[in-house]
Amino acid sequence: MTTASFNPFRPTRWEHQRDGYQLIWFTRTGDELASEKSIYVRGSRGSGKTTLLKSVCWEDLAKNESLRLQKRLSDFRHIGVYVRFPDHISSAIVSSRWAEIYPNAADPEYEFHKFFTLIVELTCAERVLTAIHELRLLNEIGINTSQEITITQQIVLEFPKILNFGQGEPRTFLDLSRFFRMIVRLMNEASGRGTIKDLSDLLPAREPGEFLTYVASQLSSAFQINSAGPMRRESLRFKFCLDDCEVLSPQQQKSLNSLVRVARQPISWVVSFVGSLYDVTDTYLARQPLTDADRKVISLDARSENDFRELCQAVVSLRLFFSVSEAIRERGAPKAIGDFFPLDIRLGRRNINDLMLAMANRSTSPDVAHLIDVSQKLKQKIVRVNRKLRSRYGQRDEVLPLYETYVLLLWRGRSESFATTFTKSDEERVLSLATEFSDPAFEAWLRRKQRGALLHFASAYGFRKIPYSGSNIVVSLADGGVRDFLEILGEIFENYTRRHKIDPTDLTSLDRFVVSGSQIAQDIQSDGIYSASHSYFNGVSARADRESDVLSRLLEGLGHYTAILQSDPDDPTTLGRAERGIFNIRFPQKIDDKEISSTLAVWNTIKRAEVSGYIRIFEAGGGDRSASIISDGIAGRTVTFRLHRRFAPHFRFSFRGAYEPVVMDWNDLWALCDRESQINARGWALQMARHPSAKEAGQLSLPLAQVDQDD
Repeated sequence: MTTASFNPFRPTRWEHQRDGYQLIWFTRTGDELASEKSIYVRGSRGSGKTTLLKSVCWEDLAKNESLRLQKRLSDFRHIGVYVRFPDHISSAIVSSRWAEIYPNAADPEYEFHKFFTLIVELTCAERVLTAIHELRLLNEIGINTSQEITITQQIVLEFPKILNFGQGEPRTFLDLSRFFRMIVRLMNEASGRGTIKDLSDLLPAREPGEFLTYVASQLSSAFQINSAGPMRRESLRFKFCLDDCEVLSPQQQKSLNSLVRVARQPISWVVSFVGSLYDVTDTYLARQPLTDADRKVISLDARSENDFRELCQAVVSLRLFFSVSEAIRERGAPKAIGDFFPLDIRLGRRNINDLMLAMANRSTSPDVAHLIDVSQKLKQKIVRVNRKLRSRYGQRDEVLPLYETYVLLLWRGRSESFATTFTKSDEERVLSLATEFSDPAFEAWLRRKQRGALLHFASAYGFRKIPYSGSNIVVSLADGGVRDFLEILGEIFENYTRRHKIDPTDLTSLDRFVVSGSQIAQDIQSDGIYSASHSYFNGVSARADRESDVLSRLLEGLGHYTAILQSDPDDPTTLGRAERGIFNIRFPQKIDDKEISSTLAVWNTIKRAEVSGYIRIFEAGGGDRSASIISDGIAGRTVTFRLHRRFAPHFRFSFRGAYEPVVMDWNDLWALCDRESQINARGWALQMARHPSAKEAGQLSLPLAQVDQDD
């Protein structure tokens, strides 16, 4: 991958700091998200976390040109304040030492809760004050100086110990925000130095949630909002968007849940986290867990593919519209900005037969030539037998039922029985099946084989590279991640500039890329897609530490194993079932003392892969979450996952991921997760493929996607 100083598909430094938090406006879900409930947003890394319609992040109004052109503060009911936890909370704030710090406390852990939530509240309050200051500079809100001084004085009078942490007395919002930042810094420092007890008597006295509620209430009704017409007075509300909450300990999660539980107007929360280990229920309040009355959990990974495609279309169009030159923007502005870069037109759409034909046309194998010949004959018979299929296969010679022909040539006619090769004698049998294409069940059965047929064909005839291209394939490889989608398009753009020998750092290159109405060449797309896949895997081991090496080896082993399960041309069961590669890892009910370290190593590596976004976790079942602490609660647990689809080109497995489970024991992964192991990942995968469990169908009930659509 070349390093270009200008690439509109790459997140900016500011966007990286905000971890991909995207401001995308969904009118369709606006009513659902505009309620006063707190929102718990759950997704995978880079899955396009969204703020809410009816709220606006003040940083975006300050720094996002496209948003400023489209919206004003008067269009929203909330000011959104974004807080990324690792930037504000010291990792030293844990609950294990609180019994020593407060030996006489009735509940030492509640003292931890008060300390931790004060940091959260101070951070949020500081960000609110900064937001109001910047919005006033942007002329979005109006407030007179006397009001500002009065509110600042009231906050200090209510919590006089604020004055312990600065010189003089704060008079403005900026002065007060500096006091808050200083308190947070000293609290984090005390946590690391073990001096919390010395600091605690200087901190403002309050119950969790009280401080932020008071500050927000004082600010809420003090402003006039500058709208297109005259200024109007309106009570502002605040939505605090807390990101990267997966880094919090169980006690910190419980503390944050308690803060959400006691929240009231004008405050509500958006709690965003990656993975499946955030507890969205438990609180420090006796018999007061979080329920649906307090919060709504939204899984971004549960979005339908059509919804995600619409999101991708909107994101890339918006990004490009405000990245091209002013002349291009004015000349090419569509009625809807979301259609500025139409994916289906610029990238096209490819189905399995398109990909197989592109490979077949490059082959010199007589078997491939025979496949094309039989496919042409089958097409003629299908169209004669069923006129309704004419529109599907068309009248053009290059539209051929290649995957259908390939599957039927290898099919032995009994259930899911397949051969590994075909001969000319199979032709007559295949042609006799033309009448079966009128049966919807038969066609659905064939469609479920299409991606398996593509992989089997590529592997059997030595195609090292499947010519992936098309909007449907790019969106599928993104696997629900907006960031992944943009990075794949970024690689396509850079490959486009190399192929046309133009400067990728020049704005005119982007203008040329955008205004060209023709479809981007398939080989340019394919090279970009493969480059994005290779760089994704290479990025795993970019850091030279043992943890990255272990994670890289785990992903490499599972990547090769997935490819073998889905495309081994010598395995007659490959086409007999949907693409395998959903790994069901089972941990023992009782963990022997000698196995504690190894089981934890496997578990932690899987969790690290999940939080990093390299795997997609299915709901895990089995076991008791209150199991032995020393084994991290993993005794009897089962974790089920598949690799991110973006790895598919690199390892040569299906671009639609995996659909069928493979049961594995935790010990099977230990060789990959052992830091001292020198095992070769490909060799491990070959060994696993010969294991009897690889040939057995799993008996699992999983929320898998449908595979009956044409690609």
